Amino acid sequence: MIGVRVLLAGGGTAGHLFPCLAVAEELAERAPELQTMFVGARGRIDEKLLAERDLPHHLISARALPYRLSWAALRGFAALLRGRAESRRLLRSFRPDVVFSTGGYVGAAVVLAAKTARIPVVLHVADAQPDRSNRLLSRWATAITVASPQAARRLKRDAIVTGHPVRCEVATATREDGLRTLSLDPDRRVLLVTGGSQGARTLNLALTEALPTLLEEMGLEVIHLAGQLDYERVKQTVAERMGEVERYHLFAHLPNPGPALAAAALVVTRAGASGVAEACLHGVPMLVVPYPHAGGHQRANAAPVVEAGAAVLVEDEQFDGRRLLEVAHSVLGDPNRARRMSEASRAAAYPEAAADVARVVLDAGAPGGAGLQGDG
Repeated sequence: MIGVRVLLAGGGTAGHLFPCLAVAEELAERAPELQTMFVGARGRIDEKLLAERDLPHHLISARALPYRLSWAALRGFAALLRGRAESRRLLRSFRPDVVFSTGGYVGAAVVLAAKTARIPVVLHVADAQPDRSNRLLSRWATAITVASPQAARRLKRDAIVTGHPVRCEVATATREDGLRTLSLDPDRRVLLVTGGSQGARTLNLALTEALPTLLEEMGLEVIHLAGQLDYERVKQTVAERMGEVERYHLFAHLPNPGPALAAAALVVTRAGASGVAEACLHGVPMLVVPYPHAGGHQRANAAPVVEAGAAVLVEDEQFDGRRLLEVAHSVLGDPNRARRMSEASRAAAYPEAAADVARVVLDAGAPGGAGLQGDG
């Protein structure tokens, strides 16, 4: 494995980048001599995250490609062509033995360039309902890993069910880490509300409506990750309604949500692949409110954990402060139900996902390696 180079393409959103970071950590453990390079999008959150971590990276032109014909779609297609050209230059200079992609518009540009250069590609499909990018890119992948059996069934290629890779710092966090780093009361139960790095307006509105009851009547500690877009508005709203608030911990975003998850008795979340995988690793009962757009893929992500008894699903248009309080009371007010949900959540986890994906990447990048095809 000496001299093997891996290019990891997963930018544009934190959800595409974080699995790349998790796999890179595992690659470094398994093959310390291996060289990695990350690819991200200019002007997106991955540019900041990669720079903060001082990771070797290259930024390309990339932007979302809307489904319907519009000026935005034409600009997205033009960015894809520029990104592919930039990726081809990067491939010539870095000379990777294998490309690992988590899809999205960054992954699309890189995989298209890798196809032309005949470089093996390992594609990871996170969502139970693969989007159009991953359905297209799967045609050219040497090997495909998927987060769930549902995704494997929807692809027209064999795929290896690995689960979704989670960063080590998130996976290994403990309740004691959460109590210490977030200044939590060890004698109180913790409600965590998170809509991801950008936040979720529906979740934020429901929480600010329910907050007085959650704190005063239910006696909870509340950790609220409001997202970059809503943070200031939420901060002002809570200050105007409640003034100084004890046991309410407001953040725009936590780079490492592991301690908060490890301390939580219930998490209110969207149903992104990373959010669900992280909650399951910590055995946290979930109240999932899937994002209602983008082809409904989050609802498909939520279905397995709901069926397993690890989560309660409430549709976005039906979620408000009253529904939040109803579910919080029904779960946290019934210790036996909370325990069953926690056990089901942990049983749905894939703790070896990053290691299993790294194994596939190393196999595909080995001299003469043709990649692994799996048991869909």
